[in-house]
Amino acid sequence: MTKNKILIIAIIIILGGFFYFRYSEAERHKFKIVFLNVGQGDATVIQFETGEKMLVDCGPDRGILSALGRNLAFYDRTIDYLLISHPDLDHYGGCVDVLKNYQIKKIYINGREKTDSYFREWKSVSTGYLTEIAGVSTTLTIASSSFRFFSPDLSLVFKNKISDNDYSIIFKLSHGSSSYLFTGDAEETLEKLLVEKYCPEVNNACPLQSGVLKVGHHGSDGSSSELFLSRVKPIEAVISVGKNKFGHPGLRAIRHLERIGAKIKRTDESGDISIK
Repeated sequence: MTKNKILIIAIIIILGGFFYFRYSEAERHKFKIVFLNVGQGDATVIQFETGEKMLVDCGPDRGILSALGRNLAFYDRTIDYLLISHPDLDHYGGCVDVLKNYQIKKIYINGREKTDSYFREWKSVSTGYLTEIAGVSTTLTIASSSFRFFSPDLSLVFKNKISDNDYSIIFKLSHGSSSYLFTGDAEETLEKLLVEKYCPEVNNACPLQSGVLKVGHHGSDGSSSELFLSRVKPIEAVISVGKNKFGHPGLRAIRHLERIGAKIKRTDESGDISIK
């Protein structure tokens, strides 16, 4: 190979790298939400126009790293905010690997603790990080996006023993005219209490109403009640789900979503689901 050919190839590589970097930087400053395909679990990346990022849950295992690799630039090793809806393995089983491989600036948790070996490892690895227990009094604004937290809420009165799922962090993200409701693994009992507190009348303005709903508990039949959906009124409903033994998503939940006219998207069918 002649020196001229080598020089031309080198120039092409340099220019290609330059334009790829410029394109990647432009993409990093666009608001978007990606519901990651992590199998039977939850994980969502929210990217803000400032380039900041939030990861909501980490899926069941280290497969979260592959999912992040598909959606973040290879050189980008920062996730500004990590929010864990609740400490069930299908929601935070990959969080230890995230902390070991990415720079995290702040962690939001629901404050619940467990006694198993993985939770002890999580506590050990996460010690020293800036951490906040999220709840109804939490205020958070990132770039031009605002968050409103509905759960955990200690003022809600549960008549029966509360499920760990019903301690899930539930929040609404508003960006411009768009809104997104994240419900963790909330079940029908919590859904009903939230409706009673925030939206008792069907025709009145309801703060839970959102264009996009991250469907609760992987579309289980114990969530997505008709009452709750009648207040949220989602246009799109995203179900984070994979191969499982629980029957998720349940036919009952699917029928409820279909009745309100929501467009259903599933990670087990579509892979990563990007909404801009």
